[in-house]
Amino acid sequence: MTLLGACGGDRSLPPVAGGVALVFELPQGVYDPKGFASVEVVLHEPTGDVRRSASLGKDGSFDLGAIAPSESVSVEATLRSDSGAVVGYGRTAMAAAFAGGSQIVVPVRRPILYFAGTSDHSVQAPTPVQWIETPATFADLSVGGRFDGTAVLDGPAVMMIGAGPGLFMVTQAVDPASGTLTGPAKIVPISPADHAPQTALGGAMTGAVLDGAGSDDGAMLVVGTATQLFAVDTTTGAATALADGSFARVALVASDTGELAAIAIKNRGATTGPCTTTAELWWAPVTGVTDRSASTAHVIATGGFSDIAADRGHAYYVDACSGELGEATETAVRPIRTISTAGGTSRPTALAVSNNQAYLGVEIAPATTSLVFASLTTDESRTLWNESAQQVLTATDAANLGVQRQLDATAAVFNHLEIGAGGDYVALTTSAHFEGARIAAANFPQMTIDTDELRVFDAATGGIVERYRSWCDGLLIEAAADIKNWACTSTAGQTEAAAADLEHHISSMSFLFGKK
Repeated sequence: MTLLGACGGDRSLPPVAGGVALVFELPQGVYDPKGFASVEVVLHEPTGDVRRSASLGKDGSFDLGAIAPSESVSVEATLRSDSGAVVGYGRTAMAAAFAGGSQIVVPVRRPILYFAGTSDHSVQAPTPVQWIETPATFADLSVGGRFDGTAVLDGPAVMMIGAGPGLFMVTQAVDPASGTLTGPAKIVPISPADHAPQTALGGAMTGAVLDGAGSDDGAMLVVGTATQLFAVDTTTGAATALADGSFARVALVASDTGELAAIAIKNRGATTGPCTTTAELWWAPVTGVTDRSASTAHVIATGGFSDIAADRGHAYYVDACSGELGEATETAVRPIRTISTAGGTSRPTALAVSNNQAYLGVEIAPATTSLVFASLTTDESRTLWNESAQQVLTATDAANLGVQRQLDATAAVFNHLEIGAGGDYVALTTSAHFEGARIAAANFPQMTIDTDELRVFDAATGGIVERYRSWCDGLLIEAAADIKNWACTSTAGQTEAAAADLEHHISSMSFLFGKK
């Protein structure tokens, strides 16, 4: 049997007799890959994976050669440029029969990363704090260039949720004094043709939104808030409460038959300070449930759970207190391996998994963050990145130009970790806190500074593709003789927001076709 294919969104490609037609569906808009020269396809079959690659013809067609029939196969496809860079990626949401005369449609999108959050711009006391909801920022990794915060969606958002080929933004009011999210949260679909916000879904959610995830077909979302865990049907707009409580980490797991379940962490503790073991790992069926009157959501285990991930029908977790990386099912947890905790000073607090490869964000007291790769099937592990957080500030008034002060962070934490483009990219966000005592001899004021950064890594090499500081702000407490005006300075390889009104705390991050 021969596997043939075509790009361009043409669903009508006829399969060759005895063969299979593989069609890449494109939305004919901003999500369409450009400049691709070759295609890589992975066929996930019950007996193992089959990998094929081919160059694209001038008409966008390709021939991946002979392939054995299969009753159940899911497909991943990656489009690459002449240089080998990913310019498009997609996968099927469900397994399908792979037999002669069949056609399989794979939606393919550019590798675009989205992040959203809130902002305030009070720099020095006694300026009052004014928190606001800001537009979501995006970065197209297929076109290169440096992040500067200027690529934004139309309209404010506090969260972006990628759901396979689809994208949704969450809007919610922000208390201007405290920055707390308040009131009902609404979900707004984003058009794949022009990035425009569409009509908000009809259902509303209560509680400050904390985390969200989507199914590979874009039909379902799961959202954790400070008061409840919700399932959202993007077709009907209905938002259904699955469980009560504060759910700070959520993911969706698909069974072999396509039924969805949410895995979530309730009462997730702080990752710095004394380690607490009161976090609850929950399992909640989302589809295939006929009677919601009897609660089907339930606790699987209690511990120091800090993050969860889902990949190809499996759910995974990390426990920050024990250092355990393991797999969760509907009824139990199973340890896989231990990530070294270095006597309690090192904690795995963030997790993303794709194709039996786990990436972990590890926090090392007091203020070092590391990105660690760990195989789920072998003993292989390695550290891809390790850094102690520092920030340099520069005096900006004319009398003190050139004066700088370097601060070492007192704390640094992971906020988000996600895999994009089928495993080519790993993106993460971190926050760091800096406190500088007054130095009278140098006329340095007392400083309290907070920063947020986004980093994108080449998963194969660990090299940093992008490093973007989305936020650097704080409080100066000045004596009469102190230097008055200061600004955060970028380090080598780091970019920052092009203007103050583009800065924001990153409260969510998501790839199209991402894995978290």
